[in-house]
Amino acid sequence: MTPLTPTPGPRSALRHTALALIACLALGLAACSSSESLSQQLPIGPEPSITVLLRVGGDAGTTVQLLGTGTTQASLDVAASAVAKAAFPNAQVGAPELVTSTDPDLTVATVPVQLPNGEMTFNLDSDGMSSALQGVHPKALSVWVCTDDRRSVTVDSTAPGAVSSDVATGQCQVAGSTLAHDGVTWTATVVVGGVEPPSKLPWLIAGGVLVLIGLGAWFLWPRRSKLLETTSSSSPPLPPAPPVH
Repeated sequence: MTPLTPTPGPRSALRHTALALIACLALGLAACSSSESLSQQLPIGPEPSITVLLRVGGDAGTTVQLLGTGTTQASLDVAASAVAKAAFPNAQVGAPELVTSTDPDLTVATVPVQLPNGEMTFNLDSDGMSSALQGVHPKALSVWVCTDDRRSVTVDSTAPGAVSSDVATGQCQVAGSTLAHDGVTWTATVVVGGVEPPSKLPWLIAGGVLVLIGLGAWFLWPRRSKLLETTSSSSPPLPPAPPVH
C-alpha cells in the first residue's frame, strides 16, 4: 500500500513564504550596500592608458581618481592634481591619498576635492584633459563622471557614441574618450544637483529583514516543540534497574 504524502498546511506555507522573503530581502540589502564594479572603467588600450573618474559625492565627498597602466605612481599623483584643478578650477584640491590598490599592473591615484553642497555646473573637454595629463602622455584616455546616492548628475557630451543622460545612483557615465592621434575632440557639460538627505531605503530593508526573521522564528518554534514532544513520547522505555543483592 502506497503511503499518503501529507499536504502542507497553512502554517507550513506561511513559514516557507516568510523564509523566501527573508532570503530575497537579504539579497536586496546586499545589493544596495555593495559598491559599484570598476570593470567598465578599467584602462583599455595601448599604454600608457588612463581612466579619469570624477566621483561627485555627498557625505563621502568628491574625489578625482586616476586609474593607469604603463605609468608610475609619482607621475600619476601629479596628473590627478592637475586633472582636479582643470575640472574644478574654483575648488580646493587636497593632497594625494594613500595608495590602496593591490593590483601590480594597475596604478591608482586619488585626490580629494571640496565642492559646495548646492547645485553646480562644470565643463570638461578633451583639450583640457590632455593638457592636464601631459606629464603622463596617455595613448588612451577615458573620462567618466560618477555619483553616489546623495547627488544627482546629468552628463551632456558631444563625444562620438556618448549618450547624454542622467547618471544612475552609484554609477558612472562616460563623458568622453580619446586615442592618441585619432583627431577626435569632445566637450561635456555636467550638471550636479545639491546634496540630498541620506536614503532611508537600506534601513527600511534591514528593518523588514529583522521583522521577517522574527516571523520565521515564530512559525518554526511550534514545529520544533512538537517534534521534541514526539521524539520524547516515542523513545523506548528504559530497562528496569538490576536487582540489588
